[in-house]
Amino acid sequence: MLTYGSGLDFSLASWLYQLEGNHWFLQHHWLTETLLHQYARQLNEVLLLSLLTLWLWQRITRKDRSPQQTALGLLVLSLLVSFASVALLKRLLPMECPWDLYPFGGHHAFFGLFDRRPATMEAHQCFPAGHSSIGFAWLALYYYWREVKPQQKQRGLWIGLSLGLVLGMVQQLRGAHFISHDIATAAICWLVSTGIYLVFQRYRNLGAALNSRLTVPSSSAVFPFISRESSDV
Repeated sequence: MLTYGSGLDFSLASWLYQLEGNHWFLQHHWLTETLLHQYARQLNEVLLLSLLTLWLWQRITRKDRSPQQTALGLLVLSLLVSFASVALLKRLLPMECPWDLYPFGGHHAFFGLFDRRPATMEAHQCFPAGHSSIGFAWLALYYYWREVKPQQKQRGLWIGLSLGLVLGMVQQLRGAHFISHDIATAAICWLVSTGIYLVFQRYRNLGAALNSRLTVPSSSAVFPFISRESSDV
C-alpha cells in the first residue's frame, strides 16, 4: 500500500504514540474505548437492525415495491456485505495492531501483508480495520439517495466518509490500527456498495428490456385491417 511503502503508517503511529507520552494513553480512556468504540458499535447494530426490520415489514405488508423500499433493501444489503467482508478479511489476514509491535510497547516484530511469517507466531486480526467499517459502510447512502433523492446523493458520501474517518482516527489514537488499515476498509466498503448497485442496475435494465419485448401490441397494430371499415359492409 502507498501509506505503508511511503512510511506514513509508522510515521503517523509514532507521532501519536509520542504525543500520548510514549504509551497508548487513550487505549482504555472512557471517551475512546467506551463512548466512541463500544457505544458507537452498539448504536450501529441498533440502526442496522432497525433498517432490516423496517425493510422486512414493508415487504410483508405492502404488495407493491416502491423505489424507496427497493433502495432501502439495497442499503441494508450493502451494509451487511460490507461488515461481513471486512470481518472475513480480518480472519484471513493475520496482521498486528500498532500496540502489538515492539516500537509501540508491544511484543512482536512487524511483518507486512505479504511477508512470510513464522509458523509459531500468534495471528492477530488487525487488518483491515473493523471499527471504521461502521462508518465507511454507510457510503452506501450515496446509492440510496441516488435512487430516492438524486440531488442529495453527495450527502451519503460525506456521511460515510466523516463517520469512517472519525471512528478510524479513534482507533489510531488507541494504537489499534495504522492509517492504511482504515484506507483499505474504506476501499472495501465502497467497492461492495458500488458492486451491489451495479448488479442491481444490470438486473433492472434486463428486466425492463424483457418486459418491453413481452408487451403485447395493440390489436390495431397486430391486425391493422380490423380498424379499417370494410368495403363490403
